[in-house]
Amino acid sequence: MRYAVDLGGTHVRVAAAQSGCEWRHQHRSRRVAGMTPADFVALLSDLIREWGTGRPQSIGVSVAAVVDDEGYLLASENLGWKDVPLRRILADAFSCPVLVETDVFCGAAYETRLGAAAGATSALYLGIGTGIGHALILDGRVWRGARRGANAFGHTIVDPSGARCYCGHQGCLCTEASGLAQADKSASDVPLQRLALSIGNAVTLVEPECVILSGGALNQAWFDLDRLAALIPAFTYPAASQPRLVRSYAADPNLCGALLLSMEQS
Repeated sequence: MRYAVDLGGTHVRVAAAQSGCEWRHQHRSRRVAGMTPADFVALLSDLIREWGTGRPQSIGVSVAAVVDDEGYLLASENLGWKDVPLRRILADAFSCPVLVETDVFCGAAYETRLGAAAGATSALYLGIGTGIGHALILDGRVWRGARRGANAFGHTIVDPSGARCYCGHQGCLCTEASGLAQADKSASDVPLQRLALSIGNAVTLVEPECVILSGGALNQAWFDLDRLAALIPAFTYPAASQPRLVRSYAADPNLCGALLLSMEQS
């Protein structure tokens, strides 16, 4: 059995499948505050024992963090983890091939292969949950940046005099339009306008064929896909082609992408 994990800012999702994303077992729980890598290993161990699947054939981990080529977690503000050799820790614990990758890169890989970006040469994938991450798909491949840090769409500045962000800057998009920012607020047009501003700037810079949105915050009262599509052109260079704006077809593209990437590696 192959395992996939989405270790997010608020929740942990674990699923097991023989292949593809046809899950035989699934688990979702709120991530306990202060969870350590050892706690994470214990959670996986408990699920493997509970599900009776035996030693995993592979484990793919999608994590809200900057991750290097060796599966070394460099930094994650939401998890509070830094400089963690997560791939090695899991490989030692479960004696199987392990892939650890930034969550939105996993989601973008899935969308490129089997989702809304299949057949497109360019796309922007946005994961809007506790925070806001992104991945660019250029010439059909996921662009990870010069040092794998091209994933922080939520930390584009939309209001220099705005609220202080957990990254240390002021007025980041995720202080307005993320699931965390809007968790206890009534519907307002402001977060949608801020999101449209950032997407409009991205369209001006890259002109992607499509923009794919995913994440739990899309179910909150403030989000409206049609309204967002109507707002974006006002923030885009007029000569740029407007992208197709869609919600991901998958319930959890990051989880599916983690599975697919781990299968390719192993």
